[in-house]
Amino acid sequence: MIGIIKFLQKRPSDNTILFWRIAFWVLYTAIMWYNLIYLNKDIDSVYFFWFLELSIEQVLITKYIFTWLWIIPIFMWVTNICLLKKKYLKMLQIFFAIVLFYIAWSIKDSATLDFDIIIWLMWLLPLFAWITGKCITTKCLKYKEKITKIRV
Repeated sequence: MIGIIKFLQKRPSDNTILFWRIAFWVLYTAIMWYNLIYLNKDIDSVYFFWFLELSIEQVLITKYIFTWLWIIPIFMWVTNICLLKKKYLKMLQIFFAIVLFYIAWSIKDSATLDFDIIIWLMWLLPLFAWITGKCITTKCLKYKEKITKIRV
């Protein structure tokens, strides 16, 4: 138990963070494309807590949005561009966790363990990154922060 706690206290290297971010979002995009676009599996047509009923064309557009919206984080993390301060990056991480949970919830259930379970398990990773705050690269930790040196 103490070994697990010591492991969680360490901050991973920037290359490790970038690799796992890229692997996470590429895996997500591949799973969503294969299941929603290639196999044409269904998603619920009722959204926003039963306030909106989508037509067939709108459901297809929603499938493409669910799949290709994640190209932006993949590009951002491949190039290691910092666009936000640490505080806002943490908010973005919890936002991604909530969106992944919502996507997993909106996929229709099937009798077999399907990709909705994988997406449901994947939402735990951004949640864990938000809780620990250790999945932000060193470059982004100091982004737009004024560093003053006090010399005595």
